[in-house]
Order: sequence, then structure tokens, then C-alpha cells
Amino acid sequence: MNDFKRVNELVAESKKNLNALYDIKDSEILNSCYKICGFKGGAGERIAILRRIVDLKTDPLINECKKLGFSEEQILNVRDKMYNFVRKMHEKMHEELIEKIASENILDEFYMQILRSTHRIGQILSKAQFSWQKKIIDENGKKFGRDFDSIAEAKDFINKHKLYQKTAHGEICDRSYGVVSEINGKILFLPYALAFETEFKELDAAFDDCIKSLRELALNREQEAYIAYFEKLRAAFGEKENENVISAWRDAEIAWMDVKTPLQIGHPLEYYEDIYTHAVALEWDIRLARQSEFNVGEFKKNTKETFNEFYKKIGADNEIMHAFVDTNIDKTQLYISTPMIYYAADFNGLFSAQVVPNDEFVSSNCGKKIFAFVDFVYESAKSKPFMRFTSEIFDLEYLNFGREILFNHPEIWRKVYEISTIGHEFGHIFFIDEDTEALMNKSGVFKFIEEYKATTGGLMNFFMHENKKYALPVLDELIRRSVGLIAWQKVDDVRAYYCEGLIHLSLLFKSGVLNFENNRLNVDLSENAYENFRCECIKNYENLVKIYVDKCDANEFLSKFCVLENGVYLPLDVSVREFVKFYYSRFELIGNEIDESGEREKWNKK
Repeated sequence: MNDFKRVNELVAESKKNLNALYDIKDSEILNSCYKICGFKGGAGERIAILRRIVDLKTDPLINECKKLGFSEEQILNVRDKMYNFVRKMHEKMHEELIEKIASENILDEFYMQILRSTHRIGQILSKAQFSWQKKIIDENGKKFGRDFDSIAEAKDFINKHKLYQKTAHGEICDRSYGVVSEINGKILFLPYALAFETEFKELDAAFDDCIKSLRELALNREQEAYIAYFEKLRAAFGEKENENVISAWRDAEIAWMDVKTPLQIGHPLEYYEDIYTHAVALEWDIRLARQSEFNVGEFKKNTKETFNEFYKKIGADNEIMHAFVDTNIDKTQLYISTPMIYYAADFNGLFSAQVVPNDEFVSSNCGKKIFAFVDFVYESAKSKPFMRFTSEIFDLEYLNFGREILFNHPEIWRKVYEISTIGHEFGHIFFIDEDTEALMNKSGVFKFIEEYKATTGGLMNFFMHENKKYALPVLDELIRRSVGLIAWQKVDDVRAYYCEGLIHLSLLFKSGVLNFENNRLNVDLSENAYENFRCECIKNYENLVKIYVDKCDANEFLSKFCVLENGVYLPLDVSVREFVKFYYSRFELIGNEIDESGEREKWNKK
């Protein structure tokens, strides 16, 4: 009875309708947002709002507010009001989707209850997200930033005052589900269930209703796995004792790994926003898997060969880590999927792919899940307008190389996504074991090199199993992504990706693929330039993974490429630095302006 193919079609229709907003010049939605933001309706303001409501991106909106000279208080007010607007708009879309599925009778009662319960829980977490943002990021994060000159100094303070949570074995966990709070002059670390007591009481009641309903409907072991997972989730969200929090979440994620149906729930998994205590964000969504021709068995085989090749090449001698990586690859579940319904932290941006859980204890026992949102990302890329800024930076011939692939060769685009994005997620697994992050994160910048390691791990897998047909498209994708990441220079929660981009750019300049002169970025997509980059990239990756094998502080690698100046990481290479500074200054001025040359319309007609 469960017609997941039809459900996928309905999800795609909903996303198509959302993407179509980019083609509308005037609407009630836009006018409401102009009023909320205090905008007059300029072209840049329109794009900033559309990026917020269609792509769930906050940065363009904040940049537009800064251009208008808004105070920090005004900017946060606009940010919060737009969060609530987006929340209500998307929650209504989710409700309509769920009711459409119900009216077509394409899912059984159990899965319909999963959808409805997930929606109710999501609505509660979306309200809690508002409090989470205010307390953890706006209040605590800014205080840490004011009080300490570096993340390392802040971490010393955190360790001194025991503002963390421990595993059952007494180890300090590299993430937390808690909030730094001052009560009666004493600094404490409160679990989420105490820090957000009102919201989490409501959450507990929703889980209780969900579990009771599912128990009455479950007919098989697959469905019983959901119930076990929800029971563990309820316990984890509701845990009030710091010493038990990590164990409770480990139990929940172990139960989650047993849920293997097309409806996959995403719970709090990542912690990019909080760079100090690594408080896990309130993610909550359903990602819907579909049938795919992607050969995961072959990809895993190639991935293991790549890892083993570099393990031998650098003379590594850590059998525990080697076995850990091999086992993780073997146990990894891959879901080619799409975001279906999403809430809370997800209203501030969705992933293009994800490898989880981050808890290496769970992964050592159960493996990981990789979610690849290939169609979602592809349709989003096609729907976006061409930007004036991009046309200023690159020449038209180079831009058309990538546009030809995007609009006329979707099979090549999807293959590049597999190589780059799915490769990135598998690349996270390489050279990692249970204590790697804890030992390498003394200076607090582990994530700043880990994202580079992941992307480059995917590139190594391609280089070791190369198909020349995709060599230049893969290089093109890396160039575009690395340049685009400069826009995140001053966005703390994605600083890891910004730093990743700086490392890629350093090698792209060094190998001659990129050259900046006369305010123009010249791109050499010749075979010779590709080979030069390939050699530089392999050599750099070998240097990187030696640091992982030795579990040195991550800053030992990062400091070879960039330095922190006045709160911003800048490249050491003079040419790269000149380009990065130019790019960001132009981005601040015209980052939301569309390309009015008519090029977008030409590609729409092809």
C-alpha cells in the first residue's frame, strides 16, 4: 500500500512551487516580507527575501540589512521576525503536503501517524529553536567572543568550569546538549530539558502521544524499530542529569540506525552554530529516500581502496584506526533522498548532503548513514537567478562551461554530485577513530580542517579511480564552490567551510588553475592545469592525513594556509589574499543583485 514513489512526486511538486517564487516580481508574500524588514522593495532586497524563504538562507538578508545601515538590534529583530514568517509559511506547506498524502491514501495508517507526529514535534522544536538561538548564540556565543581572544582561551574557561557533558566512561564529549547558564552567581551547564523547560515539557507530551499511537498501529519489525527509536528519543530529549545526557543520546542514535525504511527522521545531529560548547542544533525533519541507480557497493569498494592506498603511502601504523575506518565504510547506509518536511534549526538552512551520526562510539558499533539530496540540490541550482556578482568575477566563456552541464547535461551534473558530494561524506570517515576529534581540537579549529579533509578525500577517491570525462566538470565544481565560500567569511556557524575554501583556493592559485588580475579571476581549465592541481592536491592531502594519524592539533595544518586577523581568517598567500579581500568587498556591495544581461533567459529557452 505504501506508494513512496508517489510521495516523492508530491514532495517534488511542493518544492517546484516554492522554487517558482524566484520568477515572481510582485506578490503578497514579498510585500509582507518588505514590511517586516523595513525594505522598500529594491531588486537586491527582493533576492535577499527570496533566498530566505526559498533557500532558507539568512546571510543575504542580514547583508542587505547591513547595507541599509541597520543597527545590530534592528538586524536581529528582522532576523527573528523573518524566522517566524518562514516557520509559519513552511509549516503550512508541510501540513498541506501531509493532507494531500492522506487524501490520496498512498501511505498506511502507521506512516501517516509518523508524518503527523513528526510535524507536531517539529512545531514544538521550532518554538524552542527561537529560545536556543537567543541563549546559546546571541547571548552566550557573543559573550565568549567578547571575553576571550581565541577559541582556545574560551575552551580553557569551559574546561575549568566543567561546562561540558561526559560519556559513560568519563571522557569529555566533543559535543553537548546543554546550555551555559548563570544561576545565583554560579556558572552551570544545564541540559536542554532544564534550560528550555517549558518547551521540552510540551515536547515530552507530544512524544508520549506519538508512541502510544504508533504502538496501536505497528504490524512488523520495521515499524517496531520506529517505536524503539521514538522511546529513546523521548528519553534523550527529557534527560535532566548532565552525567546521563550523552549516554541517552547514544542510545537514541543506536536505535535510529535500526530504522531503515524510506521515511528517515533527522534529529539533533550537528553542532556548527555553537563554536564554543558545541551545543547540538535542534534539527528535526523527515528525509524521504527513493530508488536510485547509484552503485553504492562499487563506491564503497573504491572508497576503501582509496583509504588503504593513502594509509600505506604515508606509512601509517594504527590498526585500531584502520579497522575503525574499514568497518564504518562497510556499515554505512546510503540514502539518496530529499528533504520532505523540516523544522527548527532546518529553517535556517538545509544540507546538500549529510553523514551522521557524529558520535564515533555509535559509528564503531553501527556505522553511519549518508543522506544525499541530489534532486533537491539540482532543482534548487536550476531555479536560482544568475547573479551580477558572479558575472563580474568570472568571464562568460567559463560560466557557460558550468551552465551547459547544469541545464543540458543533468547526467554529468549528477555524476559530479556523486563524486564531489557523496565523496565528501565518505571522506569524513577517513583517518578518524573514537578520540581523533578530542585530541586534535585543543585549539578549537578541528572542524576548520575536517571539512577540507572530507572534500579532498572525495577528490582522492576520484583521482584514484579517474574517468577523464568528468575531470574538468569536477574541477569546475570545486572552483565555483571554493570561490562561493568566501561569502561566508564573517558567518561563524559556517566558518569551517570558509576555511576549507581558503585551502582549496591556495592550491588552485599555486597550480595555475586560477589567476587574479585586473579585478578578474582567470580560470585555466586545460588538461595541464588540471594535472598540476591534481598533483598539488594529492601532496597536500598526504601532509594532512599524517597530522590525522599523529592526532596533532588541527591548527598545525590550518596555520599553513591562513591566519586569524581581527576575527577573520585570511590566506597567507599574497595573491589569494588579494582576491579574497576583493571578492568579499564586492560581495558586501552587490551580493544580492541579479545579472540583468539576459543570459538567464537564454538558458531557460534552450
